[in-house]
Amino acid sequence: MKLLRVLILLLILSCQNNSEKLPVLSYKIDDSGNKTHYSIKYEGFTNQLNETFGTKNIENKVFISNFFFTRCPSICPPMRDELIDIAKAFKNNHHFMIVSHTIDPKNDSISVLKSYSESTEIPNDTWQFLYANTDKTRDQANQFITDFKPKKDGLDFYHSSYVSLVDKKQSIRGFYNILVDEEVNRLKRDISFLLSE
Repeated sequence: MKLLRVLILLLILSCQNNSEKLPVLSYKIDDSGNKTHYSIKYEGFTNQLNETFGTKNIENKVFISNFFFTRCPSICPPMRDELIDIAKAFKNNHHFMIVSHTIDPKNDSISVLKSYSESTEIPNDTWQFLYANTDKTRDQANQFITDFKPKKDGLDFYHSSYVSLVDKKQSIRGFYNILVDEEVNRLKRDISFLLSE
C-alpha cells in the first residue's frame, strides 16, 4: 500500500505543469520597484546568407541565443560543439532555432559567418549567425541580460558561456551554462517542454 502511494505521488508530480519551473525572465525593474515584462525584438541584423533578420524571424519559434566570435580561442569551440549537438537533437522540429550573435563585427564579416555556418553542417534555417554593429549587438545582449567586452590583448572578449532560452511569445524562460552537462540536459528538457506548449 505504501509503495502504491509513492507511485501515485510520483505520477502526480511528473504530470504537474512544467511552466512553474520555467518562469518568464524577460523583465526590468523600474525605479518604483515594479516589474515590467518585455518581448525579445530584432531590428538591424543580417544573417550569414546576407539576409535581413528581424522579429518576424523568431515568431512562433522556440530558440536559444548566445554571443560568440569566430576567432574565439577559449570558450566558443566547446560551446559550438554543444550547440551542434542540440541542433541535431531538434533537427526535425521547424519551430526550433539557434540564434548566435557575433560580438566581433570587425573580423566576422558576412562571408566569414557563412563559412563558419557551413562548417557546422547544420541547416541555415535551424542556426542563424547574426551580424550587426557593436552598439546594436550590445543593445541586443542587454535584452538577453548579458554583456561582453574586449580583453586588453585584443585577441579575446569577456563574454558568457550561458545561452538564453526563448519561447514562442519571445519571452526568456531560462539561462543555461552550455559548458555544464547537467545544464545542457536541463536545457534540452526545457526546449522539449516549450515546443510542446
